Amino acid sequence: MAELNPAPFPDLIRRMFREPRTQDALFELPRRKWYLPAGGGPDLSVSFHGERAGSAVGPAAGPHTQMAQNLLLSYVAGARICELKTVQINDRLEIPRPCIDMTNIGYNVEWSQELLVEQSLREYVAGSMLIQMFRRSSLAEGKLVGACGDWIFDLSVGYDLKGIQSRKVREFLDGMRDASAMIEALRGEIPAEYRAERDAEYRSCLSTSITLSTFHGCPADEIEGITEFLLGECDFDVIVKMNPPTLGKVKLEHLLHDVLGYSELRVNPKAYGAAITFDESIGLYQRLTRFAHQRGRRLGFKFSNTLEVENHRDFFPDGNPIMYLSGQPLHVITMALTDEFRRAVGPDVPISFSAGIDRFNFPDAVAAGFVPVTISTDLLRPGGYGRLPAYLEGLSAAMASCGAANIGDFILDRHGKRDEAMEHAHASVGRNATSTTLHESALRWAGLLNTSVLAELARNEPRYRAEQNRKVPKRIDSKLVVFDCVTCDKCLPVCPNSANFKYPTPVVAFDYCDWVVAADGGVTADTSRRFAIEKEMQIACYADFCNECGNCDTFCPEYGGPYIEKPSFFGTLESFHAAAPRDGFVAGRGGDGDWIVGRVKGVEYQLRVRGDGAIEFEDGVVRARLDADSWQVSSVEWAGDSKPGHVIDMWAVHTLRHLLAGVLDASRSNQVNVAFVASK
Repeated sequence: MAELNPAPFPDLIRRMFREPRTQDALFELPRRKWYLPAGGGPDLSVSFHGERAGSAVGPAAGPHTQMAQNLLLSYVAGARICELKTVQINDRLEIPRPCIDMTNIGYNVEWSQELLVEQSLREYVAGSMLIQMFRRSSLAEGKLVGACGDWIFDLSVGYDLKGIQSRKVREFLDGMRDASAMIEALRGEIPAEYRAERDAEYRSCLSTSITLSTFHGCPADEIEGITEFLLGECDFDVIVKMNPPTLGKVKLEHLLHDVLGYSELRVNPKAYGAAITFDESIGLYQRLTRFAHQRGRRLGFKFSNTLEVENHRDFFPDGNPIMYLSGQPLHVITMALTDEFRRAVGPDVPISFSAGIDRFNFPDAVAAGFVPVTISTDLLRPGGYGRLPAYLEGLSAAMASCGAANIGDFILDRHGKRDEAMEHAHASVGRNATSTTLHESALRWAGLLNTSVLAELARNEPRYRAEQNRKVPKRIDSKLVVFDCVTCDKCLPVCPNSANFKYPTPVVAFDYCDWVVAADGGVTADTSRRFAIEKEMQIACYADFCNECGNCDTFCPEYGGPYIEKPSFFGTLESFHAAAPRDGFVAGRGGDGDWIVGRVKGVEYQLRVRGDGAIEFEDGVVRARLDADSWQVSSVEWAGDSKPGHVIDMWAVHTLRHLLAGVLDASRSNQVNVAFVASK
């Protein structure tokens, strides 16, 4: 199984500062896709559990919030509330590969962190420190000070009370509440060339809030027990994530099948019996709200989790009868559930929302008073993190269209509910209440009223319906190979971990022959073959960041999958060997020259280009010396017992030499070369 391996902190720092100079990008996110507001626009900031964030938008707990570079990319693209990947006691998960299917709507079979709990803590602290370095650097152009730049990390933990009460998870929570020890450890790893960052201040309290994620079907009393533990004993504000089946089978399937037309989808029958009922959810809200208030903490509800459906596709490996639905149909279902819940409990419950959000419906979600509004499915589509700036630009435009200078005015005026909301507020808090109290009550009422408007709009919006979501990404009659492709670059941004990257190669075309080795080490030429590279820019995968989710294959127009067919580079020899028998490479630079080790179809090769010009190649059977000008074999010795007739594969030699030169080329920064190569 693919294993995620966090990058050394110094490498992430170097890449953050170097890559914008070499290719005007950050972890392959082009500068033009960064969110650096010019100022003078409306105030997009919101309050979340009493803290201020630059906006309500951010990635949901999922593939975009697992590693340090993910968090940095989210922030740079405009995210201001990041719901961190769910942490649980079982950190040795066996997740099917591929695990994400974004062919048209959205399905997945992954659900928790893929790192060890202690690694998750380190990644979240490292991500926070990178964000702070970025904010105060010249990269931010001074545009991320004040409200627009304020950001919040919201934790996500699961999945049962016993696991959350464990020492492992408690230590994680304590480490996020006070990250001083981890900050000091990472501070010592900051490279000398950025020594000013060693003395800088870093936020030590990374989070005071938790979004509780429970198993699909977790009983109400278990959810209540976990929430009370997190509120009362751990002293966190808590948002309880709800599940779609709480809407009820009749209403849910009427929307899914009759209204939206997804007749091929069958909800897991067990989901209805296992999920808490709507009435149970109301009782849960009432009891937990009182409990939180008594302890001076805040409680909210999130709508919603994914929806369990029967696996009717052949995308995921065998043995996965259930998959989890997201995207367009989930938006309509979740908006309906949110509307019913909000109307039942009243306007005072804080609502977090995540279901089929995109740049078109994001402004309305904000107008409903949802905080945060988190995204996963849409960020897995072409453009990736670079899709986020359009959310905030669209929100600013929507606010301007109704003359709203801030989010409060936008909530009141987006759908013309100001007067009605004020009437409800007067009835709720009394006409003698202070103007501040009346205004805050009116905002909550307007959010509730807007939710009903949005639920109705969603039900009637054609773009959520099945007939609008049958298309699949187009393919051409071409298969990926090691070098050359259509170079559409779609595989770069759709990877949430920024595993795919570009590297340069020369355009070459030449004939070569393999060499047959005799018993005495002499060589004779074998059949002539052709080696060619037709493009100056190539695609590779940084294997330590790749969990083989399959998303790059979904959007690649060629067959084979970039994460499978393109060269995969590991960060260390240890991770390279641990991944066997998976093909891949590891490259580096030392005092005696450059080197690369590769495994191709189970055969391991080594190539070393020494500083004195000597070139050595080994394939496990022979060690060969090559001429630096012609790349012809000049001498051979057996690495072990002689095997007369052994063929030296010169395709491997030429592949290794061009891969080595390309990934170590200082003209482009990438995760392979950042530790070895100073940028130009």
